[in-house]
Amino acid sequence: MKYKKITLIFPGQGSQYIGMGKELYDNSRLARDIYDRASQVLNYDVAKKCFKKPRLGNKIIHRTDLDKTIFTQPTILTTSYACYKVFEEKCRELNIKSEPFFLAGHSLGEYTALVVSGALDFDTALGLVQKRATYMSEFGKAYPGAGLMAVVDRKKRLNYDRVNALCKEFQVYLTLNNTKTQIVVGGSKKRLADLSKKIKKEGKVTTNLRVEGPFHTPIMKPAAEKFKTELDKSKIYIASKPVIANVSTEAIVDPKHIKKELYDQIFNVVDWRRSVEKIIADGCDLFIEIGPKKVLSNMIKNINPSIQKLNIEDLESLEKTIKELTT
Repeated sequence: MKYKKITLIFPGQGSQYIGMGKELYDNSRLARDIYDRASQVLNYDVAKKCFKKPRLGNKIIHRTDLDKTIFTQPTILTTSYACYKVFEEKCRELNIKSEPFFLAGHSLGEYTALVVSGALDFDTALGLVQKRATYMSEFGKAYPGAGLMAVVDRKKRLNYDRVNALCKEFQVYLTLNNTKTQIVVGGSKKRLADLSKKIKKEGKVTTNLRVEGPFHTPIMKPAAEKFKTELDKSKIYIASKPVIANVSTEAIVDPKHIKKELYDQIFNVVDWRRSVEKIIADGCDLFIEIGPKKVLSNMIKNINPSIQKLNIEDLESLEKTIKELTT
């Protein structure tokens, strides 16, 4: 195969959409089994949450349960894992060697990466993600005056150190270091508004994000402390493949390091850009994004446009990826 080092990447919150995973569900017994198992663990119909367009009378409701953190996180995990298992099954049938060199996921996506690595079983991951989403929502709603804001510089490279300095000046926090042109910050909405005025004078664009709390900021540490109890009770194994951690950007396989990462991740910066740069520096020549949308692929295009990217979210993208791996 022409690709020597493949990295599988898994999306996080914000990639959800009504209908995600439906083609694979309709055409694969394996995918249906995964959705059914998730429904048993979570005690609600996961397929229905993912596929059915909710209505109020004759009108389709555009803000759905799928956009609520408590449902978003488990359903994206389920969909991404179903996409992976269908891909794995197809590779086995066609005798395609697709063993990843690295695994990575953006925030929530890190849990899917850990399931694929064998560090977490699917049931355990679902339970943890359900608790994680619950605590993040609870503590997020406890701070209605706080939120997240994206900072974008479309014309040139966004200076990380400059944004970090401005965050300190306005007493807000870096939360997501996504690409060369996009960083997300969080904290007091009033302070974010003041920061926005300053940033716009420097020629940048800001957008307030529709989220249920100031995720990945120190404000969320109480949620992390509560979640730590769940982590400590959970069985975590040595990963069969290294997972590039969101916070430390290190390759982790040991259960102790994995637990620390999942705890830290809730109230610290998700450093996606540096994680990707590290993976590329270690020789990755292909990223395969597995799960709904192509948010991470587009981020990688911004970070390093020369790296090949594929994705798997439906039958067409599955076929395209398999074809590329066999030529």
